[in-house]
Amino acid sequence: MRSFVPRLPSLVIAIGLGYFLFLQAHSAWANYWLRTDSQQAIATLIKKHWSGHGRFVYRYVVNGREYIGASSRNWQDARYSGVQPGDESPVYFSVSHPSISLLYKPQAVVEGLPVLIIVMFLEFFAVMAVIEPRSKWAFDFSDRMRTDDRIA
Repeated sequence: MRSFVPRLPSLVIAIGLGYFLFLQAHSAWANYWLRTDSQQAIATLIKKHWSGHGRFVYRYVVNGREYIGASSRNWQDARYSGVQPGDESPVYFSVSHPSISLLYKPQAVVEGLPVLIIVMFLEFFAVMAVIEPRSKWAFDFSDRMRTDDRIA
């Protein structure tokens, strides 16, 4: 149990950063399909999404089947940048994966690449600290000096 304690802060950081990277990978996958084979339909905004940040829950129909999605409003088109629940807005969905949709067409597959690179860099160090807390690549969360630091 004692060897787990120095790993705990790094494990929490690694899990948090890993979850962020997972969400970004899922977003890139969805953006890929929306940029590859998207088609436009009309969505009705149902309510504000629980997460806030200008996201809304909406419904749309493709080939007689109803889908529910969540997205930010279409900030690219001034006509739809202020829509509210009850309003209609264009929705872009993937023909091959109709459940993938956004209220705007994504500009790129991977968005925020510099942030992703920094997070991957930090994730590397967090994982190194979980594997070997005393590694020179690991984060050091200890308040005490190591014995090899005192000798120098």
